[in-house]
Order: sequence, then structure tokens, then C-alpha cells
Amino acid sequence: MIEIDKIKAMRKWKFSWRIFGENFVFFHEWDYYKMPTALAKNTIYKKVDSYEKVCSSHGIIQKYFWKITKIPETEVEKDGDKNYIIKQKSINWKKLQKKALESNPKLLSKFKRLIIANEVMWRNEGVFLDLLGSDIVAHPQTIHNLLTDGKDIYVFDFGLLERTSDNTFFRYLSHFVQRGQLIFVKWFF
Repeated sequence: MIEIDKIKAMRKWKFSWRIFGENFVFFHEWDYYKMPTALAKNTIYKKVDSYEKVCSSHGIIQKYFWKITKIPETEVEKDGDKNYIIKQKSINWKKLQKKALESNPKLLSKFKRLIIANEVMWRNEGVFLDLLGSDIVAHPQTIHNLLTDGKDIYVFDFGLLERTSDNTFFRYLSHFVQRGQLIFVKWFF
């Protein structure tokens, strides 16, 4: 069980360089903590209960990716408002890189199945796992939202792009990013 007040107090003393990201993320005692940024609260989650949204996203990710990937030990709690606090056990793996896929056919096969499952999820559920993250510009040979131990792929981000979001900006952004990610991943990886 997450101690909400303790986490909120710790957050005040942490810095996140991802000002424009969906989550404020910090590390403490072998765990990562994630909560929506002020920007996300006022855009993506403006009219939505972010806690319910993250719980739903987590369930959808498990439904589509449980045979292909692993998900770190995760707790999701409501912060007393309508927002979430996610606590995830730290895993000592590396971000998935192109060179790892090129040198490991089994890992490449899992990655290709993940891409197909993501397309099926977009078609069936109207959501798409954000694979690349905002760091793709600086490091284009790295899939920033997936980790690997060389054998398995780990999904640790539950941010889903939405085809039918009530938020018009996020809906259009989701369509643009989903198409862009598919083109980039299929061409580059």
C-alpha cells in the first residue's frame, strides 16, 4: 500500500526534467513513483479521473501484452483527488535498443509481436501504447518506454494514445503520434 502523504511530501523535493511529459517521475528506495504533471492534469485528464484511466490502461495492457512482455510489480493508488500515484519496483534492465534487436532474433520476434498486438489494440480498443516516448528525438535507436534484460521485454509505462478521447487536442495528437510511431518503428526497427 502506498503512503500517499509521504509520497506527496517527497515529490516537493524532487525535480523532473520532463516538464512537458505526462508523468512526474522520481526514484526513491528502489521504487519509481509516477503521478500526473500539472500539464497532464490540465489537458489529458482535465475532464477525466486519471486514477480510473490509469487502472483501465493497465488492464488493457495486460490483456494485449501479457503473453509477449512482462510488467514490473506495480501498485496504483488514488491520491485523494481524482489523480493517481503509481509505484513500480525498479528493474535493473536497459532501454530496448536497435542493436539488441539486431543481435537477438528471439527478442526481435517478441518486439514484432508487440507491434502487431499494439495495432490490434488500436483497432479493437481505440488505444495505442506509446512506445517511443519524447526522448526518441535525442536517441533514435532506443525505444524509451520498453526495457529489456536481453531475454524479455518489459512495459513500464501505461500511457495510451486514444482514438476517441473527449479531449480534442489529445485525440488529434494520438492519431498523429500513432501513425508516426508505426511508420518509424516499421521502417527503422
